[in-house]
Amino acid sequence: MQTLDLALARDFGLTERMKFQFRAEFFNALNKVNLGMPDRFVNTPQFGTITEAATPSREIQLSAASRSK
Repeated sequence: MQTLDLALARDFGLTERMKFQFRAEFFNALNKVNLGMPDRFVNTPQFGTITEAATPSREIQLSAASRSK
């Protein structure tokens, strides 16, 4: 199983005592497909087929916050 998670953050000074932070987080950034386990039940028509992914596709989360020192 392979995934790559990244986070980028940048602080901006608004005033002498106040800061603004912008943050971006990327989960499964390369969008690598990790396949699930094949169907193991011999007496079903789906035997041996993979019907789902083990990990979700790429997700991006953005956030912003202000902080005082």
